[in-house]
Amino acid sequence: MIRLLCCSLGLWLLTACSSTVAPAYYVLSLPGDQAPSRQVTTGPMLVVDRVQLPEYLNDLGIAFQQDDVQIVTANQARWAEALDKQLTRSLVQSLSRQLQQVQVLEGERANANSWHLAVNMTAFQGRFDGQAIVAGRWILRRDELIYSQSFQRQIPLGEDGYPALVRALREGWQTEVKQLAQELQPTLTAK
Repeated sequence: MIRLLCCSLGLWLLTACSSTVAPAYYVLSLPGDQAPSRQVTTGPMLVVDRVQLPEYLNDLGIAFQQDDVQIVTANQARWAEALDKQLTRSLVQSLSRQLQQVQVLEGERANANSWHLAVNMTAFQGRFDGQAIVAGRWILRRDELIYSQSFQRQIPLGEDGYPALVRALREGWQTEVKQLAQELQPTLTAK
């Protein structure tokens, strides 16, 4: 009887372990999707700091807000690369393309007259009402000059599922970066 019970339990464990679903990995954009950044050797310099995320977003699981007080991260829907790295790379590449007269660099490489851009995200998740939320604050500074602005975008999901959520988050982020470039242009290129 005990032997039969042990065999049944072993068979159940083997079946349960073999039926686990492998995680799906998502990226905001694949490497081939983005045009190579161009290099500008003259003009103002903008140094982009790494995008900052709250701890709940700094997880490999994609975040989803289930109600007005609960956020969960998915076990089976994961970011293929750390989200802060993806957002920073996307920000640098997009600003480099859109700010034609500005040298856009990532990290600490700067000179005394460099502008610094910091982006602090407060939301980058799906929400129970079928919206993707992209929110945060950007801060542009050079010496004693500081410009800052909050942003928040809600993008409706075209359909259910994590692929649709990731596409909506990407759309919201790209729209925000385009708006940011338009707002930064006059300040960065002023003589």
